Amino acid sequence: MSQHDQHFYEFGPYRLNPAQQLLSQGNKKVPLTPKAFQTLLVLVEAQGRVVAKDELLQKVWPDTFVEEATLAQNVFTLRKQLQDDRDGAVYIETVPKRGYRFVAAVRVHEPPATPEPSSIAEGPQQIPQQPRTLASTRWIGLLMVTVVIAAAAAYWFAWSRSRHLARASDRVMLAVLPVKNLTGDASQDYLADGLTEEVIADLGTLNPQRLGVIARTSAMAYKETNKTIKDIAGELGADYVLESSLRGGSGHVRFTAQLIRTQDQSHVWAHNYDRAMADVLAMQSELAMTVAEEIRIGLPSQVAARLASPRAVQPEAYDNYLKGRFFWNKRTADATTTAESYFRQAIQADPKFAPAYAGLADCYQVMVNLDQLTANDGFSRARGAALKAVELDDTLAEAHTSLASIEGDFDWNWSGAEAEYKVALQLNPNYATAHHWYGEFLAGIGRLDEATAEIKKAQEIDPISPVVAVTLGEMYCRAGRCQQGIEQIKKSLEIHPEFQEAHAALAEMYAHLGMYEAALAEEAKAGQPPGARTAFLLSYAAARSGHKEEALKIFHQFEKQMDWQHRDYYLAILSAAFGDNDQAFARLENARQSHDPFMAYLRADFTLESLRSDPRFLELLGRMSMRH
Repeated sequence: MSQHDQHFYEFGPYRLNPAQQLLSQGNKKVPLTPKAFQTLLVLVEAQGRVVAKDELLQKVWPDTFVEEATLAQNVFTLRKQLQDDRDGAVYIETVPKRGYRFVAAVRVHEPPATPEPSSIAEGPQQIPQQPRTLASTRWIGLLMVTVVIAAAAAYWFAWSRSRHLARASDRVMLAVLPVKNLTGDASQDYLADGLTEEVIADLGTLNPQRLGVIARTSAMAYKETNKTIKDIAGELGADYVLESSLRGGSGHVRFTAQLIRTQDQSHVWAHNYDRAMADVLAMQSELAMTVAEEIRIGLPSQVAARLASPRAVQPEAYDNYLKGRFFWNKRTADATTTAESYFRQAIQADPKFAPAYAGLADCYQVMVNLDQLTANDGFSRARGAALKAVELDDTLAEAHTSLASIEGDFDWNWSGAEAEYKVALQLNPNYATAHHWYGEFLAGIGRLDEATAEIKKAQEIDPISPVVAVTLGEMYCRAGRCQQGIEQIKKSLEIHPEFQEAHAALAEMYAHLGMYEAALAEEAKAGQPPGARTAFLLSYAAARSGHKEEALKIFHQFEKQMDWQHRDYYLAILSAAFGDNDQAFARLENARQSHDPFMAYLRADFTLESLRSDPRFLELLGRMSMRH
């Protein structure tokens, strides 16, 4: 680096070093995103002059279209870091409808000039150069800036033309790897995992048309991995990878992040954040803004505005919320109960923290699936929590997805459910769960082609999710292509051989195809304890494979065991397998009257396909307002 490049500026207690891209206050570095730093540099170099918004946008984002809201976010960040967000501008003044002006006095420091050879030979004493005023050196500064900008622009044009601009219309895929817990305290895993999920959610809403973000399930598969960035990127189809780590504790977060371009594995950007837990949402917003800048995706104005004013949160509330998500993601009965407790504690600490209500709604729905709550009780509680979340923050895709599930699975309000799913996906098209549940909903109302397309979208975002893979396999079976469904699930089992739901789904498909021995083998791998579900599967497999006597024997034992909420629905499946359609429809009518959530998927249930040609099937769908 030449001496000529080592000039810097001082204003108030701050020093701005262009060569090092550094703003400091005494010995303390003031953290700024690269674009915020460039914005400040342009304003400082134009001290006293109004810099028009168009000029700032052109200088800070050359060859890139961004909206004014992005510029406003940068200025907001600068004012906050300069402690200039009080009444009356000390450093940056907004000139309405025009732009911004740097109003503080600026001192320019230049390095000592290199002596001419003749001067050295003569050996005169050198007089130290004193700081000059900005007015006396502005023409030199402007010339330097012009040369630097021109050279940078030429370099950027050549580089971006070969790498980025050629694929400007493409959708960039980003993988957020699990945050590494470097605190030395395993009890802080919930914080690392929670921040991973929150960062994924924040980045997913930035500009979904330009940026796809790999979902949490697939990302967490690399929590304890020795795979290289290249390997991970290949498996996930990612153009960029965000690596991060967590240190600190006791209400304080030390967060390190680095962005890696997978094509050449170069480090695009890195930064350290040192924040109080109360400011963690602001940290996440700043991180999201920086990633958007570095990947050059541009931000819609409403997104930039949201990032510019992140809501403060009570540290205790956010801490309990992250613990709740940590346990909820385990999807076991005990863990879900623990998650519910943490979400309630988060709400108690901050009654206006909307994500905690959304988490509570998700808990209650899982409790219904795990038979911890009846459908009536669980969905009623979930509805109250989801509505409260939307009331507090109607931009939460998670809350709208929960409402959609309730409208579809329990209320059988098909138009209302679809409307909520569409709202959720408009808010966050990168939310894999919304695509997944919407796909299952579409299958339930008979739109199988659209349903399969939605599940494939979920799989694109969450490529190694075993749950999504199983659902896609079931979609094929619902469309009469069970063999294709079996192959799909087998591929997933190569990655997740211990995933019990995959083995259970295979057992049901084999049973449906009359492959009795294969069904029994998969049921054993599913790890289900002897009970009602195992008895049902054995009876169904025996009936479909022609072992009627054995099937009836198991059936009668199973009928006595059944005391759970899906009793009539499963008994209807067995009755249909035995060819007793009268009994099957009687059981299904009981399930309809008890509002069994499984009835929402009646139309797409391949185990009941023998009933579809019976006129009573359409009549039953009509009583559920599902007839098309």
